[in-house]
Amino acid sequence: MTDAELAQSVREAVERLNAALAEAARHNLAVTLRTTSHQTTGGVEQVVLEPRIFKQL
Repeated sequence: MTDAELAQSVREAVERLNAALAEAARHNLAVTLRTTSHQTTGGVEQVVLEPRIFKQL
């Protein structure tokens, strides 16, 4: 996969995430995203996104 293809893939994933967050908000769900970083065995940093989802009353 080329750099341009990877960049496009990330852009599309962010677009889908934004759409999902907007849909959740329309259904009164509160979503917080927490990022953590882990180092892979190859020494590369890997960022992990952890969602927390709450029903707004």
